[in-house]
Amino acid sequence: MQKALILSGGGARGAFQVGVMKYLQEIGWEPDLICGTSVGAINAAAMGSGMTIDLMARLWRTYRRKKMFRVTLPTLFGSLRSRKRFAPMSDTGPLKKLIETSINLDALRSSPREILISTLNMRTGQIVYFNQRTITHRHLMAASAIPGLFGWEYIDGAPYWDAGMMVNTPLAPALKLGAREIVVILHSPVGAFPVKEPKTALEVAELVFEHFLIGSYTCSLPDGPWQLPLNAGPHPSPLPDSPQLQLSDSKAHIMTVAPTRMLGFRSLLNFSLRQADILMAEGYNNARIQLKPHLNKLRRNHS
Repeated sequence: MQKALILSGGGARGAFQVGVMKYLQEIGWEPDLICGTSVGAINAAAMGSGMTIDLMARLWRTYRRKKMFRVTLPTLFGSLRSRKRFAPMSDTGPLKKLIETSINLDALRSSPREILISTLNMRTGQIVYFNQRTITHRHLMAASAIPGLFGWEYIDGAPYWDAGMMVNTPLAPALKLGAREIVVILHSPVGAFPVKEPKTALEVAELVFEHFLIGSYTCSLPDGPWQLPLNAGPHPSPLPDSPQLQLSDSKAHIMTVAPTRMLGFRSLLNFSLRQADILMAEGYNNARIQLKPHLNKLRRNHS
């Protein structure tokens, strides 16, 4: 495994990834592995199914929020008033139809790339990755099932939903599979650049949320903050085969692409044409600026 592309979750911010992927395609950087969470899982499956970047961009520019999920007064009140059985706050029928008509499963299963999408088993609290040989439209709905807003999906009798709350940036599989060049696409400057201290309650809440999203990434880095001093004694893992205790010898070159500005809460569900165009343009330009020095250095080292 040589190259891996990691696609974070982030709702409508996923348009940023399309811009980055366009740049990577133009320079001939082709990943052997694509691993995604939430909207990143859908983008990963789309790319794995052979969908062109131009078509992905067209879909992002075409589908507004109401064409993917609808929050109506009956569904909202039904969810809030439900006491015996949970009812999601939105109708995701349009999103299901979009996935079923856009993602070619036969093409995905024959993809020469390894495609992994993350899901969260609600009963066990464990992250489960599915590859292109097992992914169905139901798996993609599960991977993008935002808790509360969307309903969960049953796979082999177990309920699954969006893994973003635990592994929003699924870096660990790429490290465990031995990828040497890894491009990580983040949906926030937090985790990639220093940010200003918040001044208002809203800015505090936003920064807390962004730290929540970036936590799985920073804690999975080979030299991440979870590491113990070399002279420390044994440290018990809370789960068997915890990846945090297996990645310290990684020789991967990890490169990140991220927005240079805070995008705000509203950007998560803002599927407007304007935001899609802005984020795709920023993704392309930021990738060109942020990745070019690292990729040029790698090429010089390999020559």
